Order: sequence, then C-alpha cells, then structure tokens
Amino acid sequence: MDKIEFFLENLNSREKLLIAIIVVLMAVFLAFKMNYLASSFFFNHNIFIHSVNIEKERSINQNLEQKIQKLNQTLHQIQNKTLVYEQYLVLFQKKYDQYLKNIEVLASKNKINIKNITQMTNIQKNRLNNYKLFVESYGNFHALLSFIKDLENSNFYYQFNIIEMQNINSLNLELNLNISFLLL
Repeated sequence: MDKIEFFLENLNSREKLLIAIIVVLMAVFLAFKMNYLASSFFFNHNIFIHSVNIEKERSINQNLEQKIQKLNQTLHQIQNKTLVYEQYLVLFQKKYDQYLKNIEVLASKNKINIKNITQMTNIQKNRLNNYKLFVESYGNFHALLSFIKDLENSNFYYQFNIIEMQNINSLNLELNLNISFLLL
C-alpha cells in the first residue's frame, strides 16, 4: 500500500485525473458487467426452466394432438359402421302390415291368387318380434316361381321355412309357404 501512495504522490494532477477517470470507467464497466452477469444468470436460469417446461408442454400437446387424431379416426370408423348397421336395421323397421301388403302386391303382380294368410306365431325376444306366417295360394307353375323369387329379392326380409307345391288340378298348383320375418 505504501508503494501505491508513494507512486500517486509523485504524479502530477493531470496524471491523477487520468487515473481517476480510468478507475471510474473501470468501475462503471464492472458495474454494468456485474449487472449483466447477475441478470443473465437469474433470468437465463428462469428462461431455461421455462424453455424446458415449454418443450415438455409442446411434446405433451403433440402427443395429445396425435391421440385426438387417432380418436377422431376411430370415431369416424365407428360412425361409418353405425351407418352400415342402421342401413341393415332399416330392413327390420317396417311394420307387420307392410310385410303383408308386400306379399299381396307381389302376388297380384305375378297373377297369383292368395287363398289365406294366417299368422302362426309371434315370438318377442330382445325387442325383436319374430313373426311366422302360413300363406296358401294357387296359380300356374311359372307364376308361383316368380312370386317366390320376387319375395326373395324384395326390400323386405323373408325367411322361407317350408315351400310346398301340390297339384290341385291340371291347370293350377297350390303353393303353401311357411314364412318368418323379424320386426323391431
């Protein structure tokens, strides 16, 4: 310390002023540098923490978006399957009278005379009604075959349990059908 005092006493006022200015400038420089280092340390540390959290949130969001896309795809597939099943169910959403009317219309179209239509049973199970009918009709052979074919190809679902043809006389055949169908 003595050497520094001796050195400073031997300097003229101009040199002392220059050293003072240099010391003040260095102090200001160090103050700004310390402020920058301190602020960058605290803020960068927080920013680093926030950036890590932001990256985690981004990856979580991307995973969630992928899951949403997959769920939307499965939802779309389920909706398509539901539409297909609803189209299948449309076959069974007709009424009992509509089935009977369809049989009568197809019979008159094929020039067949219906002698009798009797309901044999009606079984209800799990909201489905299973009707069984016995249809007695007569006509020529080709008309009876086209009637059966039209029943099979109609928009109504019929299940043929028994098909019997008997020769009543030489011109007409008797057709006995045991038919069942389902209704909702």
